[in-house]
Order: sequence, then structure tokens, then C-alpha cells
Amino acid sequence: MTAVCFKLTKSVKMTRINRLAAVVLSALLILPPAPLGAKTHHGDKLRNDARNEEVRGNYDHALELAEHAMETDPSDPSYVLLVRRLRFETALAHVKTGRQLRSEGKTAEALAEFQKAFGIDPSSDIAEQEIKRTKEMIERLRSGAEPATVVTPEDRKTLTPSELARKETQERIDSLLPVPELRPLNNDLIDLKMMNKPRILFETVCKVAGVNVLFDPEYNQQQTINQVQVDLTRTTLDQALDQLAVVTKSFWKPLSSNTIFVTVDNQAKRREYAEQVVKVFYLNNISGPQEIQEIVTVLRTVVDIQKVFNSTSQNALVVRCDADTMALVEKLIADLDKPHGECVIDVMVLEVASTYMRSLSTAFAPTGISTSLVFAPRPGITTPGAQASSTTTTGTSTTGTTTTTGTTTTTGTTTTGSSTTSITSIPLSSLGHISSADYSLTTLPGAQFEAVLNDSSTRIIQAPQIRATDNLKASIKIGDKVPSASGSFQPGVAGVGVSPLVNTQFTYIDVGVNVDILPKVHENNEVSLHMELDVSQVKDFVNLGGISQPEIQQNKATADVRLKDGEVNLIAGIVQNTNSRALTGIPGLANLPIIGHLFNAENLEKDKTELVIAIIPHIVRGPDLTTSNLKSVAAGNSTEIKVNHAPRRAVPGAAEGSSLVTTPSFAGPPATAPPLTATAPAPPPVTAPPPPVGPALPGGPARISFLPATGVNTQLGQAVTVALYAENITDLISAAAHFRFDPRILRITNIAAGDLPQRNGAQPQPVQNILNDIGAADVTVGRGPNDGGVSGAGNLLSITFQAVGRGTTSLAVTGVSLTGSTGQAIQSNTPPALAVNVQ
Repeated sequence: MTAVCFKLTKSVKMTRINRLAAVVLSALLILPPAPLGAKTHHGDKLRNDARNEEVRGNYDHALELAEHAMETDPSDPSYVLLVRRLRFETALAHVKTGRQLRSEGKTAEALAEFQKAFGIDPSSDIAEQEIKRTKEMIERLRSGAEPATVVTPEDRKTLTPSELARKETQERIDSLLPVPELRPLNNDLIDLKMMNKPRILFETVCKVAGVNVLFDPEYNQQQTINQVQVDLTRTTLDQALDQLAVVTKSFWKPLSSNTIFVTVDNQAKRREYAEQVVKVFYLNNISGPQEIQEIVTVLRTVVDIQKVFNSTSQNALVVRCDADTMALVEKLIADLDKPHGECVIDVMVLEVASTYMRSLSTAFAPTGISTSLVFAPRPGITTPGAQASSTTTTGTSTTGTTTTTGTTTTTGTTTTGSSTTSITSIPLSSLGHISSADYSLTTLPGAQFEAVLNDSSTRIIQAPQIRATDNLKASIKIGDKVPSASGSFQPGVAGVGVSPLVNTQFTYIDVGVNVDILPKVHENNEVSLHMELDVSQVKDFVNLGGISQPEIQQNKATADVRLKDGEVNLIAGIVQNTNSRALTGIPGLANLPIIGHLFNAENLEKDKTELVIAIIPHIVRGPDLTTSNLKSVAAGNSTEIKVNHAPRRAVPGAAEGSSLVTTPSFAGPPATAPPLTATAPAPPPVTAPPPPVGPALPGGPARISFLPATGVNTQLGQAVTVALYAENITDLISAAAHFRFDPRILRITNIAAGDLPQRNGAQPQPVQNILNDIGAADVTVGRGPNDGGVSGAGNLLSITFQAVGRGTTSLAVTGVSLTGSTGQAIQSNTPPALAVNVQ
């Protein structure tokens, strides 16, 4: 017996051990391996830290942490995705920083930022584009000309055949020249009065200006007979040639910077010799194909251009015409391709609904008296057994075939049709014993007291805001879509028990606040709005044909208004009042004064609904119309387009006979943007003792003035670049200036080195400290120690400022310090202030 018990106990213990082992092994299978768990935990911590740094904007540190997290487990997709996303964001942040530096004229630092962005994310096309663009800017500023694309032997080794072909094609494209621009050696105004043959007149004028002239072989045969008298007083070369062309009926065009060609002016010669130009205009403010087609229509109608094509995919126009027509096309496109005005519109919807209900009842029989007198004799008065003789027959009768189905019951009532009459038999001897005890009244009136008051109010306020572009429709929908049956169809096979929802079509109705706005922003801070406002809600549901249909309460307003910026306008104001009164009670008694309230019940209900819709427009961007857009230009006659350009501005300090005028050049139209200056990283300012003041130079002290000296007239928001011009400079190595201005009207954006400190290939390192808050700026520009001093005249500094307020003010220089190469100060005057008028 003992042995058996021992065996049983041992078997039970083994069973428990096996079960425990199975549980432990299952848990171990579920849990990940210990080394992977530890590494993942560390990676998760690094990943969370990277996300926190990303939120703070520290993208470089966040990327570094994310890369460390990926190193702990390269197979984890969450780490890999985080690294890729942060590489994109970090590169984009460096591109943004580089653009900011480049806008400040720091092209070297900007190039470093773009290269850093490309190193972080080699797949960033924008970084690669900015690197190429910035290198071209630096090369242009260094050499003074557009860089040419050159295919080097190294390129032939490293580039694929397709890449090499594209680079050679780009080189040929970049080598194409624009229309030649005439640049005479002598820019002095011409004073000439003479009478001679047309050929002699052209040769004389061109000889005065230092320009060569070539004539068409047929010109001598037709235009040399009569002499022509001209009187040219204080005219430029272009004006003089145009006047000669008019009086001699000639046509001239520049062949190079110092050569012109003259021929007879007629349609055949113009078609043969007029220079044709092809240009692609990339439109920046076009929002759709319709606007591109409108510009094409304007060009074909006004300028009569037939060779124009619109590229919708690139928002571009390709135009081919003669040079004068192309100049007019450039103006028209610049005037039409303007940023659209934009406005933000606040829509305020206020709905107030109130319900007042009162029920007052303190009366006997408040709903009237409805009482019946019933004869119910006592058992001693009625005849015993008489009630048993009466019968009630219920049956059904049909015409034609008579069928009787009924049950005969001996009761005390008789049913005839739909009426039931109680029959009571009373002996005549018992009539004298009938008394009031044999009668009873039913539904006697009772007293009631009820006083109920219900006063509820609802207020709904919605204030959506929508931003819309000029002449483009904007919509906003806030609410729900409610299904509504719109149609039905009959199934081909008839069925029993088919739900009506199976063959019913539904449409969805927008319920809530729906706003459609078409704005037009005007120049005088006004906005015209075409608005459709719909405020609706589901009031109830109605069962129609077995389908529950929504009953929609709608408040809709359509309006065309013109408002000022910030003006509040009430579009719709709806007030609805409903009053109802119900009186019930005993006729006559209910209408008695004072005591009538004891015999009636009164219910009073008042419903009031108010709906107010208001809009407030705010202009974000208005029409940007400048003086150039509004002025008219001369465009020739009805058969030929001819435009005239203003005299070319002379470059102060340019040496006579320099390569800019002696070397043939085919520069395009003058740039409208202020020149950029490539600057190296500015070293920290070093405080040094002031240099000793030496004697005045033999030519007198240096003279400094602003260019233009007559003042500046500009518009609000425009940027203007002026120069600080220096004359009688000898051996200049560095210059410093302090500016004062009114910060409420002007804001200096950049101060760059002029052409004088950059001569002989020098790369000056300007150090500027602009304090726009207080209206002060300091700048120091110096040539390198190996560049030596510079002498002569030219632009010392280039100051770019922006008009931020209207009024008349001045830009003043309160101190100028010029230093020679030996450390000796150069005496100079303090220039007069520059008058600035902001309209």
C-alpha cells in the first residue's frame, strides 16, 4: 500500500513539473532575445530624442541622433524612415538659410550652406540647382560677365555620353547673343547744325560719337539726291540717328556695339534687315490656361504678333518678332503678369432661438362639462326574469346567396346595426316606487390645478474664415451631408416584399454653413464681393412613400457688395416671432372676468428666431501698380512699331577707353535688380587707434557725394539703390561711413562695396552693422593687404534701402573715414544729405 501511494505522489509531481516547464517555454518563445531587446531600447531612446530636437528646429542634431539610432538596428524600418525624413528636412533648412544669406549679398556663405544641404541629401534637386545658380553669380561678380559653359577634358572623362551631349548643347545655348546694343566711345551730347546729303549726315554724326557706319549698296542710288537740313541740339546718339532716319526716310540698326547699318526705309528692306528676336516668357502669376490665352489675345490684338505659342505645362509664352516689337511685348507682359490680389473674409453667423410656453389651469372642469344621466333601477323595482327574455342576434347577410352565421344569446341588450339599447322591464305597479336612487350621473366634473412654465433659448455662433484670390471663386462648407431620395426605378422582375430602398436613388445635400465668394480687390483698399451664403439645418423628417425624407430649414442670401478693408457689412438679418394662445373651459363661465379662470385652462406659447449674417473683408495683397505700369509709351506708327529708350546712364568713375566700350559687347537690357556683391565671411571688427591725419593732397581733399545727387522719388514698398560717389581719391586702402535715417520711412537692407574698392581684381571684405530700429548703420570696407591702394573716382559704397512709410526724409552721412595704404588718413568732406520722397 505504501509503494502504491509513493508512485502516485511521484506521478503527480512529474505532471506539475511538465506543466510548469511548458508555461516557461511558451513565455520564452513570446519574448524577444535579450541582446535585441537591450539594443532596441537604446535605439528607441535615441529616436525619441531625435524627434524632440526636430520639434525644437535643431535638424542637424536630430539627424545625428537618428543616425545613431539606426546604427543600433539597421533593420528597423522606423529608424530608417526617420533618418530619410530628417535628411530631407535638414537639407531643406540649409537651403532656406543659404537663400537668406544670398539675399543679404553673402554669396560665399550661401554657397557653403547649399553644398552642406547637398551633402546631407544628395537627392535634393533644389540644393543642386541653388549650387549652380550661386556659382554663376559668384563668377559673374568676379569677372563682370556671364560665365560660359566650357566642356573640359575632365568632363569628357567623367561624364556619360548623354550628359556630355547635354552640356555641349547648353554651351551652345549660352553662347547665343541677344540683339546688339550700340555703345559709342563718346557719350557726350551732340550739338550739330548742318545741311548735306543723308549719307554725309549719318557719317558725320557717327564720327562725332565714335561709331562706324555701313550703308546698303542700294542706298546711294535712291537717297543721295536731295540735301537735308538738320539741327541737333543736346541730343544723344540714338536720338540723333532716329531724327536723321525720319527726315531722310532711312532705316538703321546696330550691327555691334560700335557699328550701325543704314538702308532705305520700306517694307521690303525692313523684312530683309529687321532683326528678329525669339524669347521665352515664364509667367509667374498665372493661375490657369484661361489667363495665358488672354495674354496671347492681347499680344495678337494690340501688337499684331502672329508667331506666339503658349506652353500651358510650363506657364510660358514663346514669342518671335522684331527687336522693337519684342521690347513692347516685354512691357505688356510685365504689366499683365502681376500677382493677384488676395483677401481674407470673416463670415459671422449668429442664430438665436427662444421658446416661451406657459400653461395655467385652476378650474372646475377646465375642458368643459360632458355628463350623462343613467337610469339604474334597484332590483326590487324591476320584474324578476324579464331580462332573460331578450336576445341579441349577430349575423352576416349577403345578396344572391344567403348565408346566415350567428349566435343567439339571451341577454339584457339588443344590438341593431351599430347601436346598443339596454332594455329594463318595470311593472306598472312599481312606477310609484321610482326615486332619485334609481338614477346615476357619469363623468362628473372635477377640480384641477396646473401651472407649467417652459422658457428655453438656443444660441449658435459660427465664424468661419476664408482666404480668396482675386477673380477666383472660393468655397467653404461646414456641416453635414444629408441623403435625400431624388428618383426611383421599377425593377424588371416583380417581387414580393422588396424594400423601397432597393430601387431608390439618393443625392446628398450639404447642410450647415455653405459660403461661395468671388472677390475683386481694388486699388483703393476696397473689395467687391459676389457672395452666396446658405445656412441650413435638418428641421424634421417626413415619411414619403415609406422613405424618411429630411425637411431642411434653409436661410439663403445672395449679394453683390463693395466694401472697404475691415468694414463690417450685414448681409442678412431675419427675425421671426410666433405667438399662440389656446383657451378651453365651460362656455359662458370661462369668459367671465376674474372668476372665469376657475372654469377654463389657458396655454400661451411664444417662439422667436433671429438670424444675423455679417462679413468683414481684410485685404492681404492689393494690386501692385507702379509708375512704369501706368505710363504710356511711344510705339511707332500704324504700320511699323518703333520704341525709344531713355539715355543710358553713365557709370561714374569709368575710365575713358576702357574695355567696356572698346570691346564689342552684346549685352541685353539693363538689369532692374540692384547688383549683388560677393563677400567672404566678415571677420570680427578690430579696434585700432585712429590713423594720423596727414596733409592735404596736392589735388585737394577727396570729394564725396550721393548719386543721384538730386534726390530720390519712390513708391511705398519699393527698393531703391543709391551710390556714395568719391572723387580725387589717392592710394585708398579702406573706407568707413556712418549713416543716419528715419526708420519710420526708410529701412536699409544692404550696404555693399562699390566699384572703386574692387578695382584691380580686389575682393573687399565689408563689415556692416545695420540698426533699422534706431535708424543708424555703420559699414567698413577694406582692400586686402596685397591689393595695394586705389586712386581715381568711382562708387565707394552701394546702399540699398526700402520705403516702409510715406513722407519726405533724408539719408545722411554723419561721418566718413578714408585711409591710405600707408595708414595715413585721407581728408574728405561730409556729403550733403540725400532727399528721399516716398509717395
